[in-house]
Amino acid sequence: MTDSPCPHPDPQSLRHRATGLRRKIGLLLLVISSAVLLLSVTIGQRIMHDLTTDLSRRLAVAEAQLTREKIQALVGRELAMAQRFAGLSALMDWLLKEQEAPARTRFLAEAAGFRQAFADQSYFVIHHRTLAYYYADPKSPSARYRYTLDRTKSDDGWYFSTMNHAIPYTLNINPDATLKVTNLWINVQVRNAAGMPLGLVGTGMQLDRFLKTMLVARSAGAMSFIVDAQGRIVAHPDAARIEYGAMDKHDTSRTVFAELSENRDRETLARSLAEIRRRGTDVSSLQVATQHGTRMMALAHLPELGWTVVSSVNPAAEGILSSDIINLALVGGALILILVILTLTLGFDRLVLHPLLALTDSARRLAMGRYETRLQSNRNDEIGALSRAFDSMAAQVQAHTAELEQRVAERTAQLESTHAELATTHRQLTESIRYASLIQRVILPDRQLSERLRGQYFVVWHPRDVVGGDFYLYREQAEGCLFGVIDCAGHGVPGAFMTMIAHAALERATLEQPWNNPAALLESADKAVRSMMPDTKRLERLATSMDIGLCFVEWKTRQVHFSGAHIDLFVAGKTEVKHFRGDRGGINDRRPRPFTCQTLDLEPGNVFYLVTDGILDQSGGDRGLPFGRSGFVTWIRENSGLPLEVQEESLTRELSGYRGDRPQRDDITVLAFRFESPFLTEENAT
Repeated sequence: MTDSPCPHPDPQSLRHRATGLRRKIGLLLLVISSAVLLLSVTIGQRIMHDLTTDLSRRLAVAEAQLTREKIQALVGRELAMAQRFAGLSALMDWLLKEQEAPARTRFLAEAAGFRQAFADQSYFVIHHRTLAYYYADPKSPSARYRYTLDRTKSDDGWYFSTMNHAIPYTLNINPDATLKVTNLWINVQVRNAAGMPLGLVGTGMQLDRFLKTMLVARSAGAMSFIVDAQGRIVAHPDAARIEYGAMDKHDTSRTVFAELSENRDRETLARSLAEIRRRGTDVSSLQVATQHGTRMMALAHLPELGWTVVSSVNPAAEGILSSDIINLALVGGALILILVILTLTLGFDRLVLHPLLALTDSARRLAMGRYETRLQSNRNDEIGALSRAFDSMAAQVQAHTAELEQRVAERTAQLESTHAELATTHRQLTESIRYASLIQRVILPDRQLSERLRGQYFVVWHPRDVVGGDFYLYREQAEGCLFGVIDCAGHGVPGAFMTMIAHAALERATLEQPWNNPAALLESADKAVRSMMPDTKRLERLATSMDIGLCFVEWKTRQVHFSGAHIDLFVAGKTEVKHFRGDRGGINDRRPRPFTCQTLDLEPGNVFYLVTDGILDQSGGDRGLPFGRSGFVTWIRENSGLPLEVQEESLTRELSGYRGDRPQRDDITVLAFRFESPFLTEENAT
């Protein structure tokens, strides 16, 4: 068994294929990674948005709670102090007896302690009856008259609004033009036992300090301010947005609602404010759209003060979510993604590509006929199963190949032995046939014709095989000479055997019958052949007939006696070609029959042609038609005047050219003779 000549995969080509597969896998992983990255960015943005929103909400709630606690601690303390201050008996006496010095002295003595306790070390007292305004601060520790309130002045409207309400205390942020201060005023009404107003007392906290202490922003994007029950802004880090003296104003644009850009958010905020006031200490949150963008708001109510702390956080502000965390997440995600790609690539190369390369290399060696290739694998996965299956297949192919090679060797030995036997048999048959050919040639009268009729005859004898079923006859006696052509049924060896029978029959006939009667010779030969053939049914299926044409040239009468059994005689004269048909029955046909003898004058120069049907049935030409009698007569007309040796060459050449590449169909025999007057020797003439 030799290697297959078909081209095998080149190792370099295999490496290129593996590299291409790596590149494809790399591209696939890159596409997948890009898709994962895009999805991660989308999800990350959503998470960041939700996280930012949640952090903003938490921050707003924390800011609101913290601010509420701080305000509650500071303002609540001040309010409690102011309420205790309003409950002083000395204050009650002085409000009733403003002009009495003892009452005033006693009040100022007790008020000095409270002033020290107030955050701004200040307090004020307004006598309701005289509307006189007394004020004490660190610059004037003892309260002294400052001015008298006037109902007609809008700046003093806050007092009358306060006193018109039954609310015991109020908080009001209002500038005092006389005192030249803007304070958060804590106002506590003082009434007698009958509920009649006696005056208003309280303390004030500088607005700037209050705003810086209470509403200072502790985170970027965060801001807190205070609104009252109607949503009016009573304290804001931006003093320009504060509605001063809000309690005596009913139509104002400085509300928290004016900050919003959507009516829907305004309605939601109004409901939230009402709800938080109802629940008291809870903190609620909501997301609203303001004129400056989306804000997260938290509401924390101060029930004692009637205020609501509003903390607003901008989710888009820097610092809500640290950029370091974002950058760290991005860098970490990118590193993880790269690590995943490298791990997948290396893992795929080791787990898939490398085993596939080994499997492909083994397949290539198996294709080259190297069946000893083995591919062992201990892996318990699909590739391991594939490798073991391939190894089992290689082992089976090796076993089958060895068995096949053994069978081929045995068959080759048998064929060689058979070929040798056939060669021996062929050689023996060839030698036998060649020997038979020599024997068959012995019966041909070539030597007699050459010696007796040189230049006055020609013979074209072309057996289809080495031996054939045609032969020709020449016999000579004192009265004349006998020419004959015999066409036995069959070709090759069977035909050759038939020629032996025909030759023997004609020899017997020429001994028993006169030669000048060829018909009697044919009848005698027919009888002899029939006597030689066994009368068995098996011969009925075999062709054993013979066609014979005989011409006896009688010297004395200068006549030619012709008789034919399926053989015709063509005679070429000086001007025409005559065709003499033989009888239509052959020798050893189904029934014996008499034959006809035709006698012709032996004209000097006439040429006599005896032919078997092999030349007439030979196919050829452009259409593969038989040569036929017309073709032969045409050739006779064109060549009968030539010397007979030249005619032999011409007829041989004509047949070869007409047949071309087509095979010879039958044995061909043509015997021609011509006698000129000088040939008739004295011996023959007499």
